[in-house]
Amino acid sequence: MTGEPTRIALIGTRGFGAVHLRGLERLEAAGTARLVGVVDVAEPPAGLAEIHHRSLGDLLATVPAEDRPEIVVIATPIDTHVPLTAETLAAGLDVHLEKPPVPALTDHDALLEAARTAGRAVQVGFQARGGAGVDVLREEVAAGVFGEDVTVRAYGAWRRDRAYYRRSPWAGRRLLNGRRVADGVATNPLAHAVHAALVIAGIQEVSDVGAVTTELRRAHDIEADDTTFLRIDPAGEGPSVLCALTTTAPEQSSPWIEVTGSAGSHRLHYTDDVSVRTGPDGTTTELSHQRRDLMGNLIAHVRDREVELLTPLGSTGAFSAVLEAIQSAPDPTPITGDAVHWHGEGEAAHPVVEDIEQVLAAALERGRPFSELGVSWAHPEAVRTWTPTEA
Repeated sequence: MTGEPTRIALIGTRGFGAVHLRGLERLEAAGTARLVGVVDVAEPPAGLAEIHHRSLGDLLATVPAEDRPEIVVIATPIDTHVPLTAETLAAGLDVHLEKPPVPALTDHDALLEAARTAGRAVQVGFQARGGAGVDVLREEVAAGVFGEDVTVRAYGAWRRDRAYYRRSPWAGRRLLNGRRVADGVATNPLAHAVHAALVIAGIQEVSDVGAVTTELRRAHDIEADDTTFLRIDPAGEGPSVLCALTTTAPEQSSPWIEVTGSAGSHRLHYTDDVSVRTGPDGTTTELSHQRRDLMGNLIAHVRDREVELLTPLGSTGAFSAVLEAIQSAPDPTPITGDAVHWHGEGEAAHPVVEDIEQVLAAALERGRPFSELGVSWAHPEAVRTWTPTEA
């Protein structure tokens, strides 16, 4: 990429904003980007005081024309995404928006319209989409290489401690001060698996979604779900998506997405960018996949609008429909009693649901919610099916 570095501002310097700061340092070192300002209601990290502003409006009113940002990165609490993105678009700037992009399906349409009106782009930070393996599986599904009875499955067994769910006032919440934040396992920490699985299945827009079945559970002392089953059925032809996800595993393992059918399977470990393809005769082939940087992709798009975005806002409609289904379901049912074992002390303590990894695998293999597997802690009253007509 040639020319002057792209001018970038960051809203939110803590949490995942700190990850963006490190990424921007690498882009600055490569001569690709230049950080011209940060916005935060709190004091910024050391070294950023001279470019710190309390609001985007203050930044835009203060910086000279040569420092006016071209891209604004929004890495703030979920309930602030919509107003901050709308403000940024109205100022004529492109946006890199952290996931989940919106807390409600109606917000998705509103932001799409704001982007169209402004003639600007919104790239959503679903990091798994940067891995080329997602495109490989997506193209294989579209080409019909898996034969009949095709299903896309997403597995995520992560471990999170008390400190994780106390990292901010909105952590582990469904609502905060009456506003949605949707910080559940399927909509935040393992949202990448859900979104990538939908992309692979060819379910990207709201109109692609026929129905979403949910079963939400929690072992942590939180409001949102930490152990979740999802089934997303398409509106037309194509595979369904099954997701079994938790933050109550004994150890954190590499999450995966797998396509299965009568003609074989292909499992992608999207955080490692490796996959294993299994043929109908059982032979296996291991592949490695390149990774593209979402910010670098957005910069290239800003420089040349013919460059396609990896994860534009428009491609996240189906994910927002899944989020809507989760938020519309009853509050997650606690997993209590002998099924939960706590390990560690204080803020480092974390719950482990008995045999959770086997339960997740069984739910994916049978395509059934936890409550239909005979486990002691799951009951059918928590299962709910949502359709886009309810939105």
